[in-house]
Amino acid sequence: MKILKEKSQYVNLALALCLLVGSFSIFSITFGLNKNATIAFYTNNQDQLINQKSQSRTSQLSGIQNLFAFDSEPEEEEEENKYILQQLDRLGSIHARSFLVGDLDTGEVIFERKPHTQYPIASITKYMTAYTAAQTMEPNELAEITKDKLQVEGNRARFKIGDQMTIRELLYPLLLVSSNDAGEIIARQRNRDSFVTTMRLTAVELGMNNTGFSDPTGLSKENHSTARDLFTMMRAVRRDYPQIIDISRLSFKENGDYIWRNINKASSFPEFRGGKTGYTNAARQTSIGYYQIKLANDQIKNIAVVILQSNTREQDTRNILEYLKRYVAYL
Repeated sequence: MKILKEKSQYVNLALALCLLVGSFSIFSITFGLNKNATIAFYTNNQDQLINQKSQSRTSQLSGIQNLFAFDSEPEEEEEENKYILQQLDRLGSIHARSFLVGDLDTGEVIFERKPHTQYPIASITKYMTAYTAAQTMEPNELAEITKDKLQVEGNRARFKIGDQMTIRELLYPLLLVSSNDAGEIIARQRNRDSFVTTMRLTAVELGMNNTGFSDPTGLSKENHSTARDLFTMMRAVRRDYPQIIDISRLSFKENGDYIWRNINKASSFPEFRGGKTGYTNAARQTSIGYYQIKLANDQIKNIAVVILQSNTREQDTRNILEYLKRYVAYL
């Protein structure tokens, strides 16, 4: 009887050890190997995927596991995401085929759809026209308004032949009323082809490797980019030439007999700090915008919103901004 009792004790001990090992394995799988998972969210009434990287989690057992690891090059850890999204079903319908919402200060992408797909960008092009002009020309350099420079479609600036304007002055109609002739006047100040080539080279230098330009206005469908590249451009403009953003924020600008009123409807939003819209049949409605948003946890952040291939650009933007204010936090 005593022997049987001792055997029973050994069996119970063995079972307990097995359970302990099993629990340890499950714990390791659950918390130790899921460090960089990607969570996929679908928004309400949408069949397009929105990706948000999950926060990195460090296993409590990593120290134990490393004792049995072979020597190897340390893996580069992803920067931990600071934005927390809640109740994505409250985002509402975003009809844009591609969009991006990102932090202009840190570069963190908050959420996005088809960020690497190329689309025509229409008059968003003019932000790169302004950036290239700022890099290659003197702001007080005079440009003459001639008949051949006004042949392009869209004389929204209502230029008068024979007038002269500085490059700085031309940026106002370029960005406020999306004047195609202002873009052409700037590009033709030197050599138009060389200017457009410089636009392309500048894009490459900024890391916009999926972007191309064929004209300084955006009329050509060959002017294409991606949401990620346009986010990169917006950050570069804000960093290098914030005056461009300041101009695009204005409600209007008077210059002698000229008055140019901002045609960007987002300029009426209280959060708006600058940006540019565009439209062509190929590009549909496009926009890049800089907004200063008070998030759900009262953090005030500088946010970029990129919209491509939309028929409801203004409502798409409103839905995104309202969602940020009510359901997104920064930790």
